[in-house]
Amino acid sequence: MAKKLLLFFALSASLLLVLFIEIGYPKEGLDKISLEKPLPLSFRYKVGETLYYRLVRQNNQFKLDGTKAGEFRAVAYFTRTRIEDDNQGRVREEFTWKSFASGMSLNPSQPLKLAYFKEGEDFSLILSVQDEDAIFKLDFSQLPRTMDGLWFMIMSWDAITFDGPARPSKYFLFPDKAPVGAEIKETRGAYDFPFEFPPLLTDCKYSFSGKSSAKILGVSLIKNIPCAIIEFSQSENVVSMNLRLKPVELKSHGFEHFWGKTYLSLQDGRIVRGELSGPVVLVQDFLGPGKSQPERSELFIFGIVELDLITAEKFSQEIEKQKEISKN
Repeated sequence: MAKKLLLFFALSASLLLVLFIEIGYPKEGLDKISLEKPLPLSFRYKVGETLYYRLVRQNNQFKLDGTKAGEFRAVAYFTRTRIEDDNQGRVREEFTWKSFASGMSLNPSQPLKLAYFKEGEDFSLILSVQDEDAIFKLDFSQLPRTMDGLWFMIMSWDAITFDGPARPSKYFLFPDKAPVGAEIKETRGAYDFPFEFPPLLTDCKYSFSGKSSAKILGVSLIKNIPCAIIEFSQSENVVSMNLRLKPVELKSHGFEHFWGKTYLSLQDGRIVRGELSGPVVLVQDFLGPGKSQPERSELFIFGIVELDLITAEKFSQEIEKQKEISKN
C-alpha cells in the first residue's frame, strides 16, 4: 500500500535544436518573428482574463531489477485568472481547481482506476509566480487529511512548475527579451523546502541543489500560437519524507533530477504547454503493524507531467467526462 508512495515536482526530455514547425499550421504570427533578433518575452495576458488548463501526472514505478511495481495517475483541471498586480509590481493570479481525479495501482496486471476528489472543487489560491517564495506561502490546511488530499496538494505545486523558468524573480533574472540560445541560471544556491501534511506527512524536506538553469531553444507554433520554447533542468535534488498511514510507517530518502520545457506565448505571455519528466530513486524503510524492525526496499520512479492550455468549451466537456468515468 503505502510502500509505493512518491512525491514531487517532476520533469521532461530535451531537444538540442528547435526550428519552426510550419507543416500543417498557418504561418500567421511566425512570419513576424526573426531568429536573428531577440525574442520578446515580457508580454502578459490581460487583467480579468481567465485561462483554462488540463494537468496530467503519470508516475511509473519499478524495482531496481526493472520489474514494474505499480503506477500512479492524476488528472486535474484548473483556471488561472489575472488580477491586479501586487504592491511590488508583480503579476498576480487566482488559481481555481474545478476537477481532480487520481488513482494508484500496485499490481501491474490490474488496470488503474481514477477516483474523483470532490473536495478539490473550487479550491482557490492567489499568488504571484514571480515570487520565489510563493510555494512556502500556499495554504492547504482546509484539505482533508487523506492520500487524495495529499496528491491534490502535490498537483497544485505541479500547476506552477512551468512558470518558474519563464518569469523574472529575485534569484532568476529571466529577461524581457533574449536571443535564441540565451541561457539563464538561478543565483539562489542550495536551499531547503520543508513541507508537512499532518498527520500523514511530518518533518519532510525537499533540498534543492541550486543547480537550476533555463535556455531559450527556439520558437514554434503550439495550438496555432507562436511560442518561445524554454528548456529547463534541475539536478541533484534530495527528498526526505516521513509518512504515517496507520497502522504503518514509511520513511523515504532519495534524489531527483528533472528536465522540462515551457512553451511561452510570444503574443501575451501565457503558458501554452508544459512538459516535464525525470527519475526519482528512493530508499524506503517500511514498518508494518506488529513489527519491531522496518523492511528496507529501493524504488525507481519515472514521472511525467504535462500541462495544456485548452478552450473553455473543451475544459467543460472534459470535466463532465471525467466525473462520469469516475462514477463507474
